[in-house]
Amino acid sequence: MNSRISDEVRACTIEQWLQHYQAGSTVFASPTVSLMAQGTALELHTTNAQGELLAQSRDLLEQAGRRGLAAPLLLGAIPFNPARQAYLRVPAQYRRDPVLLRPVQRPPLARSANTVAAQRLQPDGPGYEDSVARILEVMRAQGIQKTVMARTVSVTLEQPLDRLTVLRNMLHGNPAGYTYAMPLPGGDAGDPATFFGASPELLVRRHGERVTVNPLAGTAPRHADPQRDQASAERLMASGKDLREHAYVIDEVVRILSRFCDELEVPEGPSLTSTANLWHLSTRISGRLRDPGTSSLELALAMHPTPAVCGYPTLPAMQAIEAAESFERGFFAGAIGWSDHEGNGEWAVAIRCAHYERQRLTLSAGAGIVEGSRPELERQETGNKLMTLIHSLGLAQDITI
Repeated sequence: MNSRISDEVRACTIEQWLQHYQAGSTVFASPTVSLMAQGTALELHTTNAQGELLAQSRDLLEQAGRRGLAAPLLLGAIPFNPARQAYLRVPAQYRRDPVLLRPVQRPPLARSANTVAAQRLQPDGPGYEDSVARILEVMRAQGIQKTVMARTVSVTLEQPLDRLTVLRNMLHGNPAGYTYAMPLPGGDAGDPATFFGASPELLVRRHGERVTVNPLAGTAPRHADPQRDQASAERLMASGKDLREHAYVIDEVVRILSRFCDELEVPEGPSLTSTANLWHLSTRISGRLRDPGTSSLELALAMHPTPAVCGYPTLPAMQAIEAAESFERGFFAGAIGWSDHEGNGEWAVAIRCAHYERQRLTLSAGAGIVEGSRPELERQETGNKLMTLIHSLGLAQDITI
């Protein structure tokens, strides 16, 4: 039985790569690798209570080796709250290709074959602003420096999800990010439940002894007019509120990485990075593993959830969020990625994402809340983030945020 079916030396285009895609395929395309997996040899549903997830993942890879899978690969989705159930699987087959070749000029996003039957915001715009105002009061009372408050839009489709159009749009629209789609238990064989998205944020990459992370925190909208766009970027770089929000994230990430790494390289301050719709404050950090046996999954579990998607301090922020939000986040704001039999791998922060099952989509987005946050601006930020994925769905004309 052979797990690894390809290790291409020549890159392929997005269209060539998607020819191998099926409804039950798992995909993870990043700035370093393009993975596509088929079938399930082994799978695991478990929580990370008492650190059991890491031990069980090692057992899963060892079982795969005993079954004769060559170079087995672990794919996984970790929920926002690590105490909830994670999903790990070893595919029956996978191909690992280089970075996908992309056209010099990004093509326009394609309209999908889907039409919308119904939609619902939770909470609606005014309700979200109220939740931000209330969480600020909780933060002051409990000494919490940052939380991340989210909202969702649930969309019922008239037809099964047009997966190829969505994947194509995400891959073209997220060239420097992390595009993923992972089938989950549920749905039908030809239309499985799937968690998918196009994240701009790397949680952790481990290649040999080198570790890289790239937290994002602090966001501003982009504009078609170049002067307005530049002004928005400059305001973000000068924003005390956003710089403070970013600093909470970096301080915590450095604290955790210092347990595993020597020679950490940490820039003095953030830089700007962008997607098609948003500017972000970004800090890229790298280091060398003290113990080369530490896997990418172990690093991901140690770092997740970062203050970028939860808050600071982590546990009080998570408790405040779960008490305030009226919905279960599931895998939104979790981690998604892969780790191979040598411990190498990449894990992205699971944002700009949706959960699909039986013609229903649940899209989620959050905004970082610190002292000085204005509810109406946080509502605008979550709307901009939701629209990023709605555009990829090819449904921008049909969904109102």
